[in-house]
Amino acid sequence: MKLAMLFENEDKYLYHVTYTKNVPRIKEKGLLQFEPSNWIRGEGGKRYNEDAGIFAFEHPEDAFRWAFKMQWDMEDDNDISIIRLNIGEHWEDDPAGETMKWLYQTKGRSLRSRRNRKAEEIIDSFKFDDFGNPRDLGLSQEEWVDSIVKILSS
Repeated sequence: MKLAMLFENEDKYLYHVTYTKNVPRIKEKGLLQFEPSNWIRGEGGKRYNEDAGIFAFEHPEDAFRWAFKMQWDMEDDNDISIIRLNIGEHWEDDPAGETMKWLYQTKGRSLRSRRNRKAEEIIDSFKFDDFGNPRDLGLSQEEWVDSIVKILSS
């Protein structure tokens, strides 16, 4: 059964957050497992999740909030993008999904694919900085987030 049939949203997109410098390679080769992790624990260099996988969000607001977190956390390299892709097959719940839901009050599920995602599945990408600043745009925080969700889901 295709995962698309299980989704509540009708857009049938998923959202992957990454460094902007990775976007050209991802658009050319797809999302590949076993790439260096963006999330390493402490000095020992262990990954937070030892299992390989491609991670994505079901809801555009969750992807935006994760991109915002990455932008904040990755001080040395905080040029972040959100990649929009077709759902395709072979997605499952992220093992950290329940923790994510509890910590971040997510609107949808976080997902993992144990397969590489082909370049043909990539629809487009959005640089986080291109969303601007709500203050500069004359928007409340809520209006700003809503406008970004509309962009990502259109």
